Amino acid sequence: MSHANNHRTLAGTDTTIVERAPTEADTSTTVTIVRAVAEAESVNPGELPVLADVIDPEAIEGIFDSDPAVGRSGVRLSFDYCGYVVEITDDLVTLRR
Repeated sequence: MSHANNHRTLAGTDTTIVERAPTEADTSTTVTIVRAVAEAESVNPGELPVLADVIDPEAIEGIFDSDPAVGRSGVRLSFDYCGYVVEITDDLVTLRR
């Protein structure tokens, strides 16, 4: 998985992009989220709180891991996990602080 760290403050906001991880066809979006947070925290994924305690992983996968041509365009989902605002789009997982 290729990660690009972008520690920068967004114009007009007080949030900082901490991590960006492209979604990959052979990896579920939920795995991408957990790996990105683990990398940002410099821990193993198993050391993080269970994602399902925060949001339904099956719902995320149903939205983002299904055939992209089926009824969705420009979907964006964000939620809090481990002190980050996790934002998911069709091709990217972004962590903000």
